[in-house]
Amino acid sequence: MEPTQSAPHIEQLMHLSLYRQLITLPDGIRVCLRPLTPKDRDALIALFANLPAEETQYFRSKIADPDLVAAWAENPDYATIFPLVAVVGDRIVGNSTLHMGRGYTRHTAEIRIFLAKDFRRHGIGSAIIKAQLEIARKIGLHQVIAEVVESRPQVIHAFERLGFERQFAWRDLFMTPEGETLDMVVVINFLKRRTEEF
Repeated sequence: MEPTQSAPHIEQLMHLSLYRQLITLPDGIRVCLRPLTPKDRDALIALFANLPAEETQYFRSKIADPDLVAAWAENPDYATIFPLVAVVGDRIVGNSTLHMGRGYTRHTAEIRIFLAKDFRRHGIGSAIIKAQLEIARKIGLHQVIAEVVESRPQVIHAFERLGFERQFAWRDLFMTPEGETLDMVVVINFLKRRTEEF
């Protein structure tokens, strides 16, 4: 009988569907961090609606397609992708996802994040990444990985301030809509390292 290759953290993720964290920004705005649910369909569509081309080019999916975005909210599978949203009032102002590894990468996850333009530089991005790292630790992950286009050094530095370490630049991995290729920087937060004996 072959050993299972499924992620060992599926059961813990189901419990995390009740995760809540309330933060107050320096300007007094209160933000709730919680998992995405089907009732968030319209608010999630609104988050990604009418984005300029310089924003949409960084997404792997056709974010301008409301049916695609609706499907993310209507059919969440926390064991595969764990989505955390930042909510102010009834508005979703940020979204982050942990994309779980499988098989021999089941101890890892890739993190992605997007914030509404008028809620950037308020500390929400740092808070939501810290929350995802806390969740990753709770479910036993060893590494959380992020990929950032090298032309966005401010984003790379933001990850580094949160404990991510630059590993390498993947040459010409990213292609813009115009066909220009850019390097992609891979940063990793090592939640658990191998113990080295001396």
